[in-house]
Amino acid sequence: MTTELTTKNAKAVIASEGAELKSLVIGGREIMWCGDPAFWGKTSPVLFPAIGNVKNNKTIIDGKEISLTKHGFARDNTFTTVRKNSNSLILQYKYAPVKNGYPYSVELSLQYNLFDDRIEICYSVFNPGFHSIPFCIGAHPAIACDDLDNCTLVFEKREKASTPVMDLDTRLFRSKERIQRLDGSSKLPLSYDMFDNDVVYFDNIKSRAVKLVQGKKTLACIAFEGFETLGLWTPAGKRAGFICIEPWHSLPGEENGPIDWEQRPCAAILKKGESWSTTLSTTFVR
Repeated sequence: MTTELTTKNAKAVIASEGAELKSLVIGGREIMWCGDPAFWGKTSPVLFPAIGNVKNNKTIIDGKEISLTKHGFARDNTFTTVRKNSNSLILQYKYAPVKNGYPYSVELSLQYNLFDDRIEICYSVFNPGFHSIPFCIGAHPAIACDDLDNCTLVFEKREKASTPVMDLDTRLFRSKERIQRLDGSSKLPLSYDMFDNDVVYFDNIKSRAVKLVQGKKTLACIAFEGFETLGLWTPAGKRAGFICIEPWHSLPGEENGPIDWEQRPCAAILKKGESWSTTLSTTFVR
């Protein structure tokens, strides 16, 4: 099932499956990737309570080994509608523990607010149980662009940044093997070739907003205050018509990283009755 939000200048379509943004049209132009399964069938999945892979799909929480698949379970479950009006929607998923899986009850909500020039998505996590719960959360929006080799990602601040290299066999990052990406510049030239080794992941940047530019045209601006890191991705070797700009509140798995979930860098911890929230804003600039 999908829900349509509208303003005078914008329209958004959100699916209840995974609370996924399927379409965002602003000023008559589609911002999002179409979800063609020949390249990638998703458009903007929610990553929760994991981001990326954990070693052998296993981790330890509260002293017990559990199974946890890539990017967690939220993207594969149906959310219920809490509230809706013409330009706003709140969707919620209440998770109950399963055997050998994530062991805590948790409530995940996404609030979509559509404006004439942008969409804002508020991600909220609530702990209804009696134990502290660890989690990671991330966004995975795919922005349409038909020529990545002619695109630049502009950071709001000048950055000195390198990115770790992924091991394509283990799907984990090699923390000591890095590629220098920015050396005091705010502009990162993009290309299809830079994704031959999968995701390009910035784990130490000051910027909390980026702008995707193709030639002289700005395709989208994404502000992600409240997220800690940023991933970029498009499928290797396919020359797909999109790039994912992914704010994360987590560091993904490393080859020599901790097995215990609570020791993962940037993993959030919620005590009984506590909530956590942050907002992602995607703006179209003429």
